Amino acid sequence: MTKKQHKERTPKPKESTMPETVFKAFFLISFIVIGLFVFNDVPVNWILSVYAVDIIISLAYVAINRDRISTSHVVHTNVRRILSFLIMLITMFFYAFALWRVDQYTTQMQVTLFIGGVIIYYAIFNSTKNLIKK
Repeated sequence: MTKKQHKERTPKPKESTMPETVFKAFFLISFIVIGLFVFNDVPVNWILSVYAVDIIISLAYVAINRDRISTSHVVHTNVRRILSFLIMLITMFFYAFALWRVDQYTTQMQVTLFIGGVIIYYAIFNSTKNLIKK
């Protein structure tokens, strides 16, 4: 019998994980700032400006790296992180708005809302592992 010939693999250059670390830190700081603004009764304009900065930076990152989403592991992970964070922000906003409309937007509900936001973030982040890959 003949032995199978294996093709030699060319080693891929190691990707830097710096962008991934920067996005983790950025979204963590953003989440903490939103929490501080909400719990200290800062005007809504400040909270919405943090939302706007998150959305603009996220869209800019995706637009710049759209060609590398399916090939780069770091870009793929960051896009998953962006998707999870933006869905969490939208969900938290509409739940907060609904609570405010029925006059139940209390400190206890705010804490529940932020805990639910973290759960939503991790649920979406962990469930989108193979969503974008070809």
